[in-house]
Amino acid sequence: MKKTLTVNLGGIVFHIDEDAYLLLNQYLENLKKHLSNLEERQEIFNDIELRISEILQEKLNESKQVITLEDVQEVIKVMGQPGQFDAEGGQQPEESDGSGGKRSKRFFRDPDEKVIAGVCSGIAAYFHLDPVWVRLIFIISIFFGGFGVLLYLIFWIVIPEARTTSDKLEMRGEKINITNIEKSMREELDELRGRIGTMANSSAATIRQAGARSTSFFEDIGKGILSVLTFFWKVLIILTGIILMLFGLGFLIAILAFTFGWTGELMADNDILILSFPMMARLLLGCNIPVAYLQVIMLIVLGIPSFMLFYNGTRMVFRFDRIKYLGLTMFNIWVVGIVFLVFFSLTTYKLYKIEEEKQMEVTLEKPAADTLYLNLRTEDPGMKYLNYEKYTFVNDMRTAISDEGELYIVPRIWFEESSDSLFSVSQVLLARGKSRVEAQLHLAGIRYQLTTMGSSLMIGPYARLPKSDCWRGQTVNLIIRVPIGKYVRIENRFHELKPNWRYMMNSVNEPTLRMTEYGMEEVLPVNDTVTK
Repeated sequence: MKKTLTVNLGGIVFHIDEDAYLLLNQYLENLKKHLSNLEERQEIFNDIELRISEILQEKLNESKQVITLEDVQEVIKVMGQPGQFDAEGGQQPEESDGSGGKRSKRFFRDPDEKVIAGVCSGIAAYFHLDPVWVRLIFIISIFFGGFGVLLYLIFWIVIPEARTTSDKLEMRGEKINITNIEKSMREELDELRGRIGTMANSSAATIRQAGARSTSFFEDIGKGILSVLTFFWKVLIILTGIILMLFGLGFLIAILAFTFGWTGELMADNDILILSFPMMARLLLGCNIPVAYLQVIMLIVLGIPSFMLFYNGTRMVFRFDRIKYLGLTMFNIWVVGIVFLVFFSLTTYKLYKIEEEKQMEVTLEKPAADTLYLNLRTEDPGMKYLNYEKYTFVNDMRTAISDEGELYIVPRIWFEESSDSLFSVSQVLLARGKSRVEAQLHLAGIRYQLTTMGSSLMIGPYARLPKSDCWRGQTVNLIIRVPIGKYVRIENRFHELKPNWRYMMNSVNEPTLRMTEYGMEEVLPVNDTVTK
Protein backbone atom coordinates (compact mmCIF):
# COMPACT_ATOMS: atom_id res chain seq x y z
CA MET A 1 0.00 0.00 0.00
CA LYS A 2 1.33 3.45 -1.02
CA LYS A 3 0.50 6.91 0.17
CA THR A 4 -1.27 8.94 -2.58
CA LEU A 5 -1.38 12.74 -2.94
CA THR A 6 -3.55 15.08 -5.00
CA VAL A 7 -1.78 17.77 -7.02
CA ASN A 8 -2.80 20.50 -9.47
CA LEU A 9 -0.52 20.53 -12.50
CA GLY A 10 -1.21 22.95 -15.34
CA GLY A 11 -4.79 23.40 -14.13
CA ILE A 12 -5.47 19.64 -14.12
CA VAL A 13 -5.88 17.60 -10.92
CA PHE A 14 -3.90 14.35 -10.63
CA HIS A 15 -3.66 11.57 -8.04
CA ILE A 16 0.01 10.71 -7.66
CA ASP A 17 2.06 8.29 -5.56
CA GLU A 18 4.20 9.91 -2.87
CA ASP A 19 7.52 8.79 -4.36
CA ALA A 20 6.40 9.99 -7.82
CA TYR A 21 5.39 13.32 -6.27
CA LEU A 22 8.78 13.79 -4.65
CA LEU A 23 10.61 13.12 -7.91
CA LEU A 24 8.32 15.39 -9.92
CA ASN A 25 8.51 18.17 -7.35
CA GLN A 26 12.33 17.99 -7.33
CA TYR A 27 12.34 18.11 -11.17
CA LEU A 28 10.14 21.21 -11.20
CA GLU A 29 12.27 22.94 -8.52
CA ASN A 30 15.40 22.27 -10.60
CA LEU A 31 13.59 23.66 -13.62
CA LYS A 32 12.71 26.85 -11.73
CA LYS A 33 16.35 27.31 -10.73
CA HIS A 34 17.42 26.77 -14.33
CA LEU A 35 15.01 29.49 -15.51
CA SER A 36 15.55 31.88 -12.58
CA ASN A 37 17.78 34.28 -14.51
CA LEU A 38 15.32 34.73 -17.40
CA GLU A 39 12.77 37.55 -17.48
CA GLU A 40 10.19 35.31 -19.14
CA ARG A 41 10.76 32.44 -16.68
CA GLN A 42 7.15 32.24 -15.49
CA GLU A 43 5.69 31.98 -19.02
CA ILE A 44 8.22 29.28 -20.00
CA PHE A 45 7.63 27.37 -16.77
CA ASN A 46 3.84 27.45 -17.27
CA ASP A 47 4.18 26.08 -20.80
CA ILE A 48 6.50 23.27 -19.65
CA GLU A 49 4.16 22.43 -16.78
CA LEU A 50 1.23 22.31 -19.22
CA ARG A 51 3.14 19.95 -21.50
CA ILE A 52 3.98 17.68 -18.55
CA SER A 53 0.29 17.54 -17.59
CA GLU A 54 -0.59 16.57 -21.19
CA ILE A 55 1.90 13.68 -21.11
CA LEU A 56 0.65 12.49 -17.73
CA GLN A 57 -2.94 12.58 -18.94
CA GLU A 58 -1.99 10.17 -21.70
CA LYS A 59 -0.86 7.69 -19.02
CA LEU A 60 -4.28 7.52 -17.37
CA ASN A 61 -7.23 5.37 -18.36
CA GLU A 62 -10.25 3.68 -16.79
CA SER A 63 -8.13 1.01 -15.12
CA LYS A 64 -5.35 3.38 -14.06
CA GLN A 65 -6.15 6.59 -12.14
CA VAL A 66 -2.89 7.22 -10.24
CA ILE A 67 0.42 8.58 -11.54
CA THR A 68 3.32 6.28 -10.63
CA LEU A 69 7.06 6.75 -10.26
CA GLU A 70 7.63 5.11 -13.66
CA ASP A 71 5.30 7.63 -15.29
CA VAL A 72 7.24 10.58 -13.85
CA GLN A 73 10.57 9.04 -14.89
CA GLU A 74 9.28 8.68 -18.44
CA VAL A 75 8.14 12.33 -18.44
CA ILE A 76 11.60 13.44 -17.34
CA LYS A 77 13.15 11.27 -20.04
CA VAL A 78 10.93 12.87 -22.68
CA MET A 79 11.33 16.47 -21.50
CA GLY A 80 15.00 16.23 -20.61
CA GLN A 81 16.89 17.33 -17.50
CA PRO A 82 17.44 21.09 -17.00
CA GLY A 83 21.09 20.39 -16.24
CA GLN A 84 21.65 19.16 -19.79
CA PHE A 85 21.31 22.72 -21.13
CA ASP A 86 23.37 25.84 -20.61
CA ALA A 87 22.14 28.84 -18.65
CA GLU A 88 20.81 30.43 -21.80
CA GLY A 89 18.62 27.48 -22.76
CA GLY A 90 20.82 26.64 -25.74
CA GLN A 91 21.39 23.49 -27.69
CA GLN A 92 21.97 20.01 -26.30
CA PRO A 93 25.64 19.05 -26.33
CA GLU A 94 24.63 15.58 -27.44
CA GLU A 95 21.32 13.97 -28.26
CA SER A 96 20.90 10.68 -26.48
CA ASP A 97 18.28 8.11 -27.33
CA GLY A 98 14.88 8.98 -25.96
CA SER A 99 15.86 12.31 -24.38
CA GLY A 100 15.03 14.53 -27.31
CA GLY A 101 11.34 14.78 -26.54
CA LYS A 102 8.35 13.81 -28.61
CA ARG A 103 8.68 14.57 -32.33
CA SER A 104 5.28 14.41 -34.04
CA LYS A 105 3.31 16.48 -36.49
CA ARG A 106 -0.28 17.60 -36.25
CA PHE A 107 -2.42 20.01 -38.18
CA PHE A 108 -3.19 23.24 -36.33
CA ARG A 109 -4.42 26.64 -37.43
CA ASP A 110 -1.60 29.15 -36.97
CA PRO A 111 -2.92 32.25 -35.14
CA ASP A 112 0.38 34.13 -35.43
CA GLU A 113 0.38 34.28 -39.25
CA LYS A 114 -3.34 34.23 -39.91
CA VAL A 115 -5.19 36.46 -42.36
CA ILE A 116 -8.67 35.03 -41.72
CA ALA A 117 -8.55 31.93 -39.53
CA GLY A 118 -4.96 30.69 -39.89
CA VAL A 119 -5.85 27.67 -42.07
CA CYS A 120 -3.38 28.45 -44.88
CA SER A 121 -0.58 29.46 -42.49
CA GLY A 122 -1.16 26.26 -40.48
CA ILE A 123 -0.90 24.09 -43.60
CA ALA A 124 2.22 26.02 -44.65
CA ALA A 125 3.81 25.48 -41.22
CA TYR A 126 3.04 21.75 -41.37
CA PHE A 127 4.64 21.32 -44.81
CA HIS A 128 7.34 24.02 -44.27
CA LEU A 129 6.02 26.20 -47.11
CA ASP A 130 5.54 29.91 -47.62
CA PRO A 131 1.93 30.75 -46.60
CA VAL A 132 1.59 32.96 -49.71
CA TRP A 133 1.65 29.95 -52.04
CA VAL A 134 -0.94 28.05 -50.00
CA ARG A 135 -3.24 31.09 -50.03
CA LEU A 136 -2.69 31.40 -53.77
CA ILE A 137 -3.78 27.78 -54.30
CA PHE A 138 -6.98 28.41 -52.34
CA ILE A 139 -7.71 31.55 -54.38
CA ILE A 140 -7.17 29.73 -57.69
CA SER A 141 -9.45 26.88 -56.53
CA ILE A 142 -12.30 29.39 -56.18
CA PHE A 143 -12.46 29.63 -59.98
CA PHE A 144 -12.83 25.85 -60.37
CA GLY A 145 -16.29 25.30 -58.98
CA GLY A 146 -15.70 27.32 -55.80
CA PHE A 147 -14.70 24.23 -53.81
CA GLY A 148 -11.81 26.17 -52.23
CA VAL A 149 -14.22 28.23 -50.11
CA LEU A 150 -16.04 25.11 -48.88
CA LEU A 151 -12.74 23.36 -48.17
CA TYR A 152 -11.46 26.38 -46.21
CA LEU A 153 -14.63 26.48 -44.08
CA ILE A 154 -14.34 22.74 -43.35
CA PHE A 155 -10.70 23.13 -42.30
CA TRP A 156 -11.66 26.13 -40.17
CA ILE A 157 -14.21 24.01 -38.29
CA VAL A 158 -12.22 20.76 -38.07
CA ILE A 159 -8.63 21.92 -37.47
CA PRO A 160 -7.96 23.27 -33.94
CA GLU A 161 -6.02 26.47 -33.31
CA ALA A 162 -2.47 26.25 -31.96
CA ARG A 163 -2.97 28.01 -28.61
CA THR A 164 -0.03 26.80 -26.57
CA THR A 165 3.67 26.66 -27.27
CA SER A 166 3.46 22.85 -27.37
CA ASP A 167 0.76 23.08 -30.04
CA LYS A 168 2.93 25.37 -32.16
CA LEU A 169 5.94 23.07 -31.83
CA GLU A 170 3.82 20.07 -32.78
CA MET A 171 2.40 22.02 -35.75
CA ARG A 172 5.92 22.52 -37.11
CA GLY A 173 7.02 18.97 -36.25
CA GLU A 174 9.60 20.08 -33.68
CA LYS A 175 10.48 18.14 -30.53
CA ILE A 176 8.40 19.12 -27.52
CA ASN A 177 11.04 19.40 -24.79
CA ILE A 178 12.43 22.06 -22.48
CA THR A 179 14.83 23.47 -25.07
CA ASN A 180 12.30 23.99 -27.81
CA ILE A 181 9.59 25.29 -25.47
CA GLU A 182 12.05 27.79 -24.00
CA LYS A 183 13.30 28.77 -27.47
CA SER A 184 9.78 29.20 -28.87
CA MET A 185 8.66 31.26 -25.89
CA ARG A 186 11.70 33.51 -26.20
CA GLU A 187 11.02 34.09 -29.89
CA GLU A 188 7.41 35.00 -29.18
CA LEU A 189 8.37 37.37 -26.38
CA ASP A 190 11.12 38.95 -28.50
CA GLU A 191 8.61 39.50 -31.30
CA LEU A 192 6.13 40.99 -28.83
CA ARG A 193 8.82 43.30 -27.39
CA GLY A 194 9.71 44.38 -30.92
CA ARG A 195 6.11 45.27 -31.70
CA ILE A 196 5.71 47.13 -28.42
CA GLY A 197 8.99 48.97 -29.04
CA THR A 198 7.88 49.96 -32.53
CA MET A 199 4.56 51.21 -31.21
CA ALA A 200 6.31 53.10 -28.40
CA ASN A 201 8.75 54.74 -30.81
CA SER A 202 5.91 55.67 -33.13
CA SER A 203 3.90 57.14 -30.25
CA ALA A 204 6.91 59.04 -28.94
CA ALA A 205 7.62 60.48 -32.37
CA THR A 206 4.00 61.55 -32.67
CA ILE A 207 4.11 63.20 -29.25
CA ARG A 208 7.36 64.99 -30.09
CA GLN A 209 5.92 66.26 -33.33
CA ALA A 210 2.78 67.42 -31.55
CA GLY A 211 4.86 69.20 -28.94
CA ALA A 212 7.19 70.78 -31.46
CA ARG A 213 4.41 72.36 -33.48
CA SER A 214 0.69 72.57 -33.48
CA THR A 215 -1.02 71.69 -36.72
CA SER A 216 -3.60 73.98 -38.14
CA PHE A 217 -7.18 72.96 -38.86
CA PHE A 218 -6.58 72.88 -42.62
CA GLU A 219 -3.44 70.77 -42.22
CA ASP A 220 -5.46 68.19 -40.28
CA ILE A 221 -8.09 68.14 -43.03
CA GLY A 222 -5.36 67.74 -45.64
CA LYS A 223 -3.83 64.79 -43.78
CA GLY A 224 -7.25 63.19 -43.42
CA ILE A 225 -7.93 63.52 -47.13
CA LEU A 226 -4.46 62.13 -47.89
CA SER A 227 -5.13 59.14 -45.64
CA VAL A 228 -8.45 58.46 -47.38
CA LEU A 229 -6.83 58.75 -50.81
CA THR A 230 -4.00 56.45 -49.71
CA PHE A 231 -6.55 53.87 -48.54
CA PHE A 232 -8.48 53.99 -51.81
CA TRP A 233 -5.21 53.80 -53.76
CA LYS A 234 -4.29 50.59 -51.93
CA VAL A 235 -7.76 49.18 -52.59
CA LEU A 236 -7.44 50.12 -56.27
CA ILE A 237 -4.08 48.34 -56.48
CA ILE A 238 -5.57 45.18 -54.96
CA LEU A 239 -8.59 45.27 -57.29
CA THR A 240 -6.30 45.82 -60.27
CA GLY A 241 -4.18 42.88 -59.12
CA ILE A 242 -7.26 40.64 -58.86
CA ILE A 243 -8.35 41.66 -62.38
CA LEU A 244 -4.85 40.92 -63.74
CA MET A 245 -4.87 37.55 -61.98
CA LEU A 246 -8.26 36.64 -63.47
CA PHE A 247 -7.30 37.76 -66.97
CA GLY A 248 -3.87 36.10 -66.81
CA LEU A 249 -5.24 32.82 -65.50
CA GLY A 250 -8.14 32.86 -67.97
CA PHE A 251 -5.88 33.54 -70.93
CA LEU A 252 -3.40 30.89 -69.78
CA ILE A 253 -6.07 28.20 -69.48
CA ALA A 254 -7.58 29.21 -72.85
CA ILE A 255 -4.16 29.11 -74.55
CA LEU A 256 -3.37 25.68 -73.10
CA ALA A 257 -6.79 24.33 -74.13
CA PHE A 258 -6.47 25.74 -77.65
CA THR A 259 -2.84 24.72 -78.18
CA PHE A 260 -3.32 21.11 -77.10
CA GLY A 261 -6.87 20.76 -78.44
CA TRP A 262 -8.42 19.95 -75.04
CA THR A 263 -11.72 21.52 -76.11
CA GLY A 264 -11.85 19.43 -79.30
CA GLU A 265 -13.55 21.02 -82.29
CA LEU A 266 -15.58 24.16 -81.60
CA MET A 267 -19.09 24.73 -82.93
CA ALA A 268 -19.60 27.64 -85.30
CA ASP A 269 -22.69 28.83 -87.18
CA ASN A 270 -24.80 26.46 -89.26
CA ASP A 271 -23.57 23.39 -87.36
CA ILE A 272 -20.07 23.83 -88.77
CA LEU A 273 -17.14 22.87 -86.54
CA ILE A 274 -13.88 24.78 -86.24
CA LEU A 275 -10.88 22.44 -86.34
CA SER A 276 -8.75 22.23 -83.21
CA PHE A 277 -5.29 23.78 -83.43
CA PRO A 278 -3.36 20.45 -83.49
CA MET A 279 -5.53 19.12 -86.31
CA MET A 280 -5.34 22.39 -88.27
CA ALA A 281 -1.55 22.55 -87.84
CA ARG A 282 -1.16 18.94 -88.96
CA LEU A 283 -3.19 19.49 -92.13
CA LEU A 284 -1.52 22.81 -92.99
CA LEU A 285 2.10 22.34 -91.93
CA GLY A 286 2.53 18.82 -90.55
CA CYS A 287 4.30 17.64 -93.69
CA ASN A 288 7.13 20.14 -93.14
CA ILE A 289 7.09 21.26 -89.49
CA PRO A 290 6.44 19.01 -86.45
CA VAL A 291 3.21 20.07 -84.74
CA ALA A 292 4.93 19.83 -81.32
CA TYR A 293 7.28 22.66 -82.34
CA LEU A 294 4.33 24.88 -83.21
CA GLN A 295 2.65 24.09 -79.88
CA VAL A 296 5.78 25.03 -77.93
CA ILE A 297 6.08 28.31 -79.85
CA MET A 298 2.39 29.09 -79.18
CA LEU A 299 2.91 28.51 -75.45
CA ILE A 300 6.01 30.71 -75.37
CA VAL A 301 4.67 33.62 -77.42
CA LEU A 302 1.16 33.72 -75.92
CA GLY A 303 1.57 31.86 -72.64
CA ILE A 304 4.43 33.89 -71.15
CA PRO A 305 2.60 37.26 -71.33
CA SER A 306 -0.46 35.61 -69.74
CA PHE A 307 1.68 34.09 -66.98
CA MET A 308 3.35 37.44 -66.26
CA LEU A 309 -0.07 39.11 -66.04
CA PHE A 310 -1.06 36.52 -63.44
CA TYR A 311 2.28 36.80 -61.60
CA ASN A 312 2.20 40.61 -61.36
CA GLY A 313 -1.44 40.55 -60.31
CA THR A 314 -0.54 38.10 -57.54
CA ARG A 315 2.26 40.39 -56.36
CA MET A 316 -0.12 43.35 -56.26
CA VAL A 317 -2.61 41.40 -54.13
CA PHE A 318 -0.25 39.61 -51.74
CA ARG A 319 2.62 42.14 -51.85
CA PHE A 320 5.44 39.61 -51.77
CA ASP A 321 8.95 40.30 -53.09
CA ARG A 322 9.55 39.67 -56.76
CA ILE A 323 11.31 36.48 -57.77
CA LYS A 324 14.80 37.52 -58.76
CA TYR A 325 15.51 37.47 -62.51
CA LEU A 326 12.08 35.92 -63.30
CA GLY A 327 10.97 38.82 -65.48
CA LEU A 328 14.28 38.99 -67.37
CA THR A 329 14.33 35.21 -67.88
CA MET A 330 10.76 35.12 -69.16
CA PHE A 331 11.44 38.06 -71.50
CA ASN A 332 14.50 36.33 -72.97
CA ILE A 333 12.53 33.11 -73.54
CA TRP A 334 9.70 35.12 -75.11
CA VAL A 335 12.15 36.85 -77.49
CA VAL A 336 13.51 33.44 -78.52
CA GLY A 337 9.93 32.32 -79.15
CA ILE A 338 9.29 35.40 -81.31
CA VAL A 339 12.42 34.63 -83.34
CA PHE A 340 11.25 31.06 -83.99
CA LEU A 341 7.73 32.33 -84.78
CA VAL A 342 9.15 34.69 -87.42
CA PHE A 343 11.27 31.85 -88.82
CA PHE A 344 8.34 29.44 -89.10
CA SER A 345 6.12 32.20 -90.51
CA LEU A 346 8.64 32.83 -93.29
CA THR A 347 8.88 29.09 -93.89
CA THR A 348 5.10 28.86 -94.13
CA TYR A 349 4.98 31.83 -96.51
CA LYS A 350 7.45 30.08 -98.82
CA LEU A 351 5.31 26.93 -98.80
CA TYR A 352 2.36 28.94 -100.17
CA LYS A 353 4.27 31.49 -102.23
CA ILE A 354 3.28 30.53 -105.81
CA GLU A 355 -0.33 29.94 -106.93
CA GLU A 356 -1.30 27.96 -110.04
CA GLU A 357 -4.74 27.78 -111.64
CA LYS A 358 -6.32 25.33 -114.04
CA GLN A 359 -9.67 26.11 -115.68
CA MET A 360 -11.72 23.56 -117.63
CA GLU A 361 -15.00 24.08 -119.44
CA VAL A 362 -17.69 21.47 -118.73
CA THR A 363 -19.76 20.45 -121.74
CA LEU A 364 -23.49 20.33 -120.98
CA GLU A 365 -25.74 18.02 -123.00
CA LYS A 366 -28.65 20.51 -123.01
CA PRO A 367 -27.24 23.99 -122.47
CA ALA A 368 -30.41 25.59 -123.94
CA ALA A 369 -32.82 24.03 -121.40
CA ASP A 370 -34.96 26.25 -119.21
CA THR A 371 -33.80 24.61 -115.96
CA LEU A 372 -30.41 23.22 -114.90
CA TYR A 373 -30.61 20.52 -112.22
CA LEU A 374 -27.76 20.26 -109.70
CA ASN A 375 -27.45 16.73 -108.29
CA LEU A 376 -24.80 14.81 -106.36
CA ARG A 377 -22.90 11.95 -108.01
CA THR A 378 -24.23 8.94 -106.11
CA GLU A 379 -21.36 6.71 -107.33
CA ASP A 380 -18.70 9.11 -105.98
CA PRO A 381 -16.50 7.55 -103.19
CA GLY A 382 -17.03 10.67 -101.11
CA MET A 383 -20.77 9.96 -100.71
CA LYS A 384 -20.01 7.72 -97.71
CA TYR A 385 -18.76 10.84 -95.89
CA LEU A 386 -21.80 12.96 -96.81
CA ASN A 387 -23.17 12.86 -93.27
CA TYR A 388 -19.79 13.31 -91.56
CA GLU A 389 -19.10 16.40 -89.45
CA LYS A 390 -18.18 19.43 -91.54
CA TYR A 391 -15.33 21.71 -90.51
CA THR A 392 -14.51 25.27 -91.44
CA PHE A 393 -11.02 25.61 -92.87
CA VAL A 394 -8.91 28.41 -94.34
CA ASN A 395 -10.98 31.20 -95.98
CA ASP A 396 -14.18 29.63 -94.55
CA MET A 397 -13.74 26.57 -96.75
CA ARG A 398 -15.88 23.53 -95.83
CA THR A 399 -14.10 20.22 -95.29
CA ALA A 400 -14.57 16.73 -93.88
CA ILE A 401 -12.00 14.28 -92.49
CA SER A 402 -12.14 10.73 -93.84
CA ASP A 403 -11.67 7.58 -91.78
CA GLU A 404 -8.08 7.46 -93.06
CA GLY A 405 -7.44 11.06 -92.01
CA GLU A 406 -7.61 12.47 -95.56
CA LEU A 407 -8.88 15.98 -96.19
CA TYR A 408 -12.11 16.11 -98.23
CA ILE A 409 -12.87 19.60 -99.61
CA VAL A 410 -16.41 20.75 -100.40
CA PRO A 411 -16.37 22.49 -103.82
CA ARG A 412 -17.40 26.11 -103.97
CA ILE A 413 -20.26 26.94 -106.34
CA TRP A 414 -20.71 30.40 -107.85
CA PHE A 415 -23.57 31.65 -110.04
CA GLU A 416 -22.97 34.28 -112.70
CA GLU A 417 -25.12 35.83 -115.39
CA SER A 418 -24.59 34.20 -118.77
CA SER A 419 -23.63 36.42 -121.68
CA ASP A 420 -25.99 34.50 -124.01
CA SER A 421 -29.06 32.26 -123.73
CA LEU A 422 -27.10 29.11 -122.87
CA PHE A 423 -26.03 27.53 -119.61
CA SER A 424 -22.27 27.03 -119.22
CA VAL A 425 -20.09 25.61 -116.47
CA SER A 426 -16.39 26.18 -115.68
CA GLN A 427 -14.34 24.11 -113.27
CA VAL A 428 -11.47 26.07 -111.74
CA LEU A 429 -8.78 24.28 -109.71
CA LEU A 430 -6.34 26.23 -107.51
CA ALA A 431 -3.20 25.13 -105.65
CA ARG A 432 -0.05 26.68 -104.17
CA GLY A 433 3.58 25.68 -103.65
CA LYS A 434 7.15 26.89 -103.17
CA SER A 435 7.61 26.96 -106.93
CA ARG A 436 5.47 26.69 -110.05
CA VAL A 437 6.49 23.07 -110.52
CA GLU A 438 5.46 22.18 -106.98
CA ALA A 439 2.18 24.13 -107.30
CA GLN A 440 1.40 22.27 -110.55
CA LEU A 441 2.11 18.94 -108.82
CA HIS A 442 -0.34 19.85 -106.07
CA LEU A 443 -2.82 20.90 -108.75
CA ALA A 444 -2.46 17.57 -110.51
CA GLY A 445 -3.01 15.71 -107.24
CA ILE A 446 -6.57 17.02 -106.79
CA ARG A 447 -9.06 14.21 -107.43
CA TYR A 448 -12.47 15.55 -108.38
CA GLN A 449 -15.13 14.48 -110.86
CA LEU A 450 -18.40 15.87 -112.19
CA THR A 451 -20.51 14.65 -115.10
CA THR A 452 -23.53 15.80 -117.09
CA MET A 453 -26.71 13.94 -117.95
CA GLY A 454 -29.39 15.70 -120.01
CA SER A 455 -30.06 19.01 -118.26
CA SER A 456 -28.54 17.76 -115.01
CA LEU A 457 -25.07 18.55 -113.67
CA MET A 458 -23.84 15.67 -111.47
CA ILE A 459 -21.46 17.18 -108.93
CA GLY A 460 -19.00 15.25 -106.79
CA PRO A 461 -19.54 16.07 -103.09
CA TYR A 462 -15.84 16.40 -102.28
CA ALA A 463 -12.48 17.04 -103.86
CA ARG A 464 -9.90 14.63 -102.41
CA LEU A 465 -6.19 15.15 -101.82
CA PRO A 466 -3.52 12.44 -101.83
CA LYS A 467 -3.26 10.86 -98.40
CA SER A 468 0.38 11.85 -97.91
CA ASP A 469 -0.17 15.49 -98.92
CA CYS A 470 -0.79 18.48 -96.68
CA TRP A 471 -3.18 21.17 -97.82
CA ARG A 472 -1.44 23.67 -100.07
CA GLY A 473 -4.30 25.92 -101.06
CA GLN A 474 -6.07 23.24 -103.09
CA THR A 475 -9.54 24.55 -103.96
CA VAL A 476 -12.27 23.55 -106.44
CA ASN A 477 -14.54 26.33 -107.75
CA LEU A 478 -17.52 25.65 -109.98
CA ILE A 479 -18.73 28.70 -111.90
CA ILE A 480 -22.24 28.21 -113.30
CA ARG A 481 -23.41 30.82 -115.79
CA VAL A 482 -27.18 31.15 -115.94
CA PRO A 483 -29.09 33.13 -118.61
CA ILE A 484 -31.53 35.75 -117.30
CA GLY A 485 -34.99 34.29 -116.77
CA LYS A 486 -33.81 30.68 -116.51
CA TYR A 487 -33.76 28.40 -113.47
CA VAL A 488 -31.46 26.25 -111.39
CA ARG A 489 -32.94 23.55 -109.15
CA ILE A 490 -30.71 22.18 -106.35
CA GLU A 491 -31.02 18.66 -104.93
CA ASN A 492 -31.99 18.63 -101.24
CA ARG A 493 -28.99 16.46 -100.26
CA PHE A 494 -26.75 19.47 -100.81
CA HIS A 495 -27.87 20.45 -97.30
CA GLU A 496 -25.71 17.61 -95.95
CA LEU A 497 -22.61 19.20 -97.45
CA LYS A 498 -23.35 22.52 -95.70
CA PRO A 499 -21.78 24.49 -98.56
CA ASN A 500 -20.83 28.08 -97.88
CA TRP A 501 -23.47 29.72 -100.08
CA ARG A 502 -26.61 31.49 -98.99
CA TYR A 503 -28.99 29.61 -101.31
CA MET A 504 -28.88 26.58 -99.02
CA MET A 505 -29.03 28.46 -95.71
CA ASN A 506 -32.78 28.71 -95.14
CA SER A 507 -34.36 26.33 -97.65
CA VAL A 508 -35.76 23.10 -96.29
CA ASN A 509 -36.92 21.51 -99.54
CA GLU A 510 -35.18 21.52 -102.90
CA PRO A 511 -34.71 25.21 -103.67
CA THR A 512 -35.33 26.59 -107.16
CA LEU A 513 -33.40 29.70 -108.17
CA ARG A 514 -34.02 32.13 -111.02
CA MET A 515 -31.47 34.44 -112.59
CA THR A 516 -32.63 38.06 -112.61
CA GLU A 517 -30.91 41.30 -113.45
CA TYR A 518 -30.16 41.55 -109.71
CA GLY A 519 -28.67 38.06 -109.46
CA MET A 520 -30.04 34.69 -108.33
CA GLU A 521 -33.30 34.75 -106.40
CA GLU A 522 -35.23 31.89 -104.85
CA VAL A 523 -38.65 31.23 -106.38
CA LEU A 524 -41.39 28.62 -106.19
CA PRO A 525 -40.40 25.31 -107.85
CA VAL A 526 -40.96 25.23 -111.59
CA ASN A 527 -43.25 22.65 -113.18
CA ASP A 528 -41.60 19.26 -113.06
CA THR A 529 -42.69 18.66 -116.67
CA VAL A 530 -39.64 20.58 -117.84
CA THR A 531 -37.54 18.16 -119.87
CA LYS A 532 -34.49 16.78 -118.10
